[in-house]
Amino acid sequence: MAEYNEMDDFLQAWLNKVKKISTDLTPKQQAKITKAGADKYMEMLRNETRSKHYSSHKDGVYGHAADHIVDMAKNVDGKVTGVSSIGWDNFYHAMNMSRINDGTRKMRGDHFITNLQQSAKTKEAVLKAESEEYQKLIDKEGDD
Repeated sequence: MAEYNEMDDFLQAWLNKVKKISTDLTPKQQAKITKAGADKYMEMLRNETRSKHYSSHKDGVYGHAADHIVDMAKNVDGKVTGVSSIGWDNFYHAMNMSRINDGTRKMRGDHFITNLQQSAKTKEAVLKAESEEYQKLIDKEGDD
């Protein structure tokens, strides 16, 4: 690592490195960052689904919704765009969880997904995971 005579030199070098990395992120690098946050959110959504809506019903075909939450890091064309999404890997679970969350004419929704998405604890955990991954990229660039 380079030696700096003053704090200003160090801060300027750090700022230049961050600017370079921030503007030159490839979709693959962006995907690494968003995947870290998505993985944290996926873990939290699985725990929330298990704690609030895990039943003793044994479905041999579909299994339980909490066990089928996946990271969808590629878009519909199969390309990496830098965006990560979390959801259920089959339509059956996605529709059931949507009904449970939002409710229907006959059933009141409990908004467990919405509440989890909007909670400060979730936002902080996801941001922390993304920040740590971003810091790894900054550190790696500094080594080059």
